[in-house]
Formats: sequence, structure tokens, C-alpha cells
Amino acid sequence: MRDASAVVRELRAQRGWTQQDLATRARLSRSFVADVESGKPTVESAKLFDLFQALGYEVALRDLTTGHVLR
Repeated sequence: MRDASAVVRELRAQRGWTQQDLATRARLSRSFVADVESGKPTVESAKLFDLFQALGYEVALRDLTTGHVLR
């Protein structure tokens, strides 16, 4: 499983966005995006969800034993 920091960085790069571009779209600070991408452990999950939403993804929980997805 890849960590969120790598996924955010990869998705942002695929779109050709700067950290500021993503921050603006997610209505967050550029420093927050930098913290996420560097793997800073104090990142708030709600804000992380906002980043993924700005990148065009939703975050869901999947039961690893049954495959059932919670949305």
C-alpha cells in the first residue's frame, strides 16, 4: 500500500500543478500541501480528504477481508 504523501505528490504532478495550485483548489495553504507531501505525521485527515477531492478523487474505506467499500 502506498502512503498518502506519495499519492498526492504523484497525482499533483500528473496534472502539472504546483503545490500552490493544489492548495488553491482544495482551499488549503501551500504549506499544508508541502507537509502532506513530505509525510509530516500531524496532517489532519479531513484536510487530506479535501486534497484528494480537489484532485478529483474520493476517499473510501475498504474492508480488507470482504472488499466492502464504505463511502
